[in-house]
Amino acid sequence: MHAAIRPNTLIACCITLILAAPIIAQPTENGKDPTMKDQFLNPPDAYRMLQIIHGNFHYPPVGDTIEAMAERLKENGYGGVVANVSFDDYLESEEHWATFLKALDVYREKGMTFWLYDEKGYPSGKAGGLTLRGHPEFECKGIIASRIEGEGTLRIELPRNERIDGPPLLVIAAPVVDGRYDLSRQVDLTDKVIDGAVAFETKGGPWGLMAFQVKRMYEGTHIEANYSDTLPYVDIMDRDAIARFIEVTHEAYRKRCSPEAWDAIAAIFTDEPSLMVAYLKEREGLLPVVPWSRHFRDYFRTRFDYDIVAELPKLFVDAGETTVYRRLDFWRAVAELVEENYYGQIQAWCRANGIDASGHGLIEESIYHHALFEGDHYRNLRRMDVPGIDMLSSNPTELARSRQIPVPKFVSSVTHMIGRWENQSETSSHVQRVRKLPCSYEQRLATINFQYVLGLTRITSYYRFDEFDDEQRVEFNNHIARLGYMLTQGRHIADIGVYYPIQSVWGELTPTGELTWKPPVGERVQRVNNHFGHVSQELLANQRDFDYLDDEAILEAEVRDGALHLQGEAFRCVVLPEAWVMPLETLQQLADLVEAGGGIVALGGLPEKGMNPEETEGVVALSKQLAASDRVIEIRDVPGVAEAVGKLVPADLFLRNPCRDLFYCHRKLDGKDIYFLANLAEETVQTYAVFRTQGKTAQRWEPRTGIIRDMTEVMSDDETLICPVMLDPLEGVFVVIE
Repeated sequence: MHAAIRPNTLIACCITLILAAPIIAQPTENGKDPTMKDQFLNPPDAYRMLQIIHGNFHYPPVGDTIEAMAERLKENGYGGVVANVSFDDYLESEEHWATFLKALDVYREKGMTFWLYDEKGYPSGKAGGLTLRGHPEFECKGIIASRIEGEGTLRIELPRNERIDGPPLLVIAAPVVDGRYDLSRQVDLTDKVIDGAVAFETKGGPWGLMAFQVKRMYEGTHIEANYSDTLPYVDIMDRDAIARFIEVTHEAYRKRCSPEAWDAIAAIFTDEPSLMVAYLKEREGLLPVVPWSRHFRDYFRTRFDYDIVAELPKLFVDAGETTVYRRLDFWRAVAELVEENYYGQIQAWCRANGIDASGHGLIEESIYHHALFEGDHYRNLRRMDVPGIDMLSSNPTELARSRQIPVPKFVSSVTHMIGRWENQSETSSHVQRVRKLPCSYEQRLATINFQYVLGLTRITSYYRFDEFDDEQRVEFNNHIARLGYMLTQGRHIADIGVYYPIQSVWGELTPTGELTWKPPVGERVQRVNNHFGHVSQELLANQRDFDYLDDEAILEAEVRDGALHLQGEAFRCVVLPEAWVMPLETLQQLADLVEAGGGIVALGGLPEKGMNPEETEGVVALSKQLAASDRVIEIRDVPGVAEAVGKLVPADLFLRNPCRDLFYCHRKLDGKDIYFLANLAEETVQTYAVFRTQGKTAQRWEPRTGIIRDMTEVMSDDETLICPVMLDPLEGVFVVIE
């Protein structure tokens, strides 16, 4: 690859970017299909930003009537709104329903997109209290664990309040040897609870005394700590509870709308559903907790053929070899129930009623929180027709340099894997407002670049109207629409897949009564959590684009010609970030990839556990076989990931002068290579770029202005095209290669 760079020619060339006179694309002529340049100048409304307005249909700075607001939004380049009936007397006021329906008609007549927001604030599911009204059985639940260790007389006073459901499920005592519970010698004390307390006299060394109770979750959780309605929450694993939520919310909108009005609604947006087993707010007496549901025990017994109640201690403490497998089974069951009963049920209703399901999760930047809040965030996003994220910060440089999961890349990967083109980001400068930090217009614009270069295609905006003047709003919306149009053309090009190691979190997930902002309990789960995001950032900072792949994506792919082929993409190298647990069939598919000429980079070693003891035997054997291959590279440190990947697949884009703040995206369409380059730093980037393409000519397309310029300082051969690139601070540009 690098042999295609001609050093002598590069030395002779001036680093200054040489461009021909600008070409401003003209609107299409009557009777002709619009060209890409036409669409770039006048991008379709389908790609424009949607403003979230929450039932306030006459916001004074924009317009003092419904009609005036809609007209002003359209003039300012918005594509439409995300709206709902007023939060006052939510879903029960005839006056507010009339206002909502009038607004829907106004936006429909203007040809603007209209989405529904499904909750009175967030998290979605409670419907302002209506879901639980008359149905206390639908409230979210967890199993809390009281525990004490020591010698002599051990005694636990069990929590007793109105939120505890029934007697303890299980109370046991067991010897503790070198920090590990010997459950083969456990004593069942479930029937020994007297007046809300249990005591045990130990013999021969330290013992542990544990009691497990079902609690309706509220104190310290997201439902109490959020900025919105702090009402009791629903059980998102309970199918009947979510059916009730759909009945009082989705069905209410459907019944109120005329057929013509309903046809104007494109999607419905759900917001931050959660299992409520992580603590976000200090409260006295918080105990470690795992998710629970009124039908969970029966579902689990049917699914895995044993009683999870008898195995509850292993979810909280180390109890030997079977601990990891019990945790894997438990969290797999949780993930399946959340996916099917919350996201799946909502998606099925939406599809049956002709609209798309969309929304986003909670604290998406951490794979540890993916497990705690929803079980498996990847599989839940698969059940959205328009997968989404929450982007609370508008500091693009900080986002680009973060070691957390680059969430736009995560959601775009799922979008690619399910064969869809549209996803969305609920975007704001919330962090800057709350912390009273400066946030410039250029930073907001570059925050959009950051998200789109990672594969985003639509913005649902929480930016306040006073964050822009009218001229900026028009430019901002045109910029977004140009990005959306260009970055949905053709197909995404990426050689690299990054494995989603959710099972490696499940296997070591130890519940805690601490706030969720603290590191997870256990060194291994901390490595998985930290390195998953860090590996992602390291690849992006070295201009190595990728998609995240879960087990389903890997298994759906066709292995041929040294790559995993799926949805028009071809992954020639798969990075395994601390993936110490992996289903055997997934590892076998990766072994087939290596056999076909593809490669693996394994950070922290190859998998060592399967999903059960029988699978583990096969995983260990297969990993040993893979370790002997020269197409498998094991590394110990995150900074080595880009170099290791480079030994297996050539770079799609190579910078003569390395720049960790320049991210890129590549799409291919009808003989065109479309590269989007985003400078996410506050300094100018000036370098030579080597593009892996057979194209011969290049143009620079500027999404902020609509200007197109020929790039004249271009060299090419049969494999690459080389040209100088200069980007101003926080600037994003397209390089379109013919």
